[in-house]
Amino acid sequence: MFTEQQEKWLKRVEELFFKLGIKSLTMDDVARELGISKKTLYSFVENKDDLVAKVMERHMTEQCQVDEALHAAASDAVDEMVRIIQQIITDFGKMKPNVVHEMQKYHRDVWNKINDFQQNYILNVARQNLEWGRREGLYRTDFDLETAARFYIAGAMAIFDDRYFPKPPYTYDFLFKEYITNYLHSIVSDKGLTLLQEKLAAPTKPLSIL
Repeated sequence: MFTEQQEKWLKRVEELFFKLGIKSLTMDDVARELGISKKTLYSFVENKDDLVAKVMERHMTEQCQVDEALHAAASDAVDEMVRIIQQIITDFGKMKPNVVHEMQKYHRDVWNKINDFQQNYILNVARQNLEWGRREGLYRTDFDLETAARFYIAGAMAIFDDRYFPKPPYTYDFLFKEYITNYLHSIVSDKGLTLLQEKLAAPTKPLSIL
């Protein structure tokens, strides 16, 4: 959907949003950082809300590619989840806490699309991981798989709710690691627990496909 040049622009704007926040970054700032005129910028996006939407559209497409690469590189279902932990913690480490709040408050339609993405694509990723782990005997079989997959999504989205986890003192990378580690401990079998402890003791490095 985007040209190679547009992909580069959107990737750079995402980096700026995560580093500086969305609200504080004006369209003049964006044009200057990209080294283009505002006329050129507005030939690509209608306004700032459209820019935020396109940045997140590109981000979600990239996340699908990263998830596919993580799955292909994983040796088993537990290994896949540990790789996901490392990748997401790395991503959260680059993001200011107020970015999510600004998106929720000023770009609600974009935030709703992110929720839809979580409830569709990411939910399916969770299902497939649970099925994989059960086939290998790494996950227990005495729980409802669909409910567990939905718990995974619900818990992941809950860390963005400041009513439960104000920022500060909480950070997204800390919350996600705590959440996903507890999630995994709740589903692994004895065999899976041994493997999980080994992998968490020597975590897999984040996989970059870019």
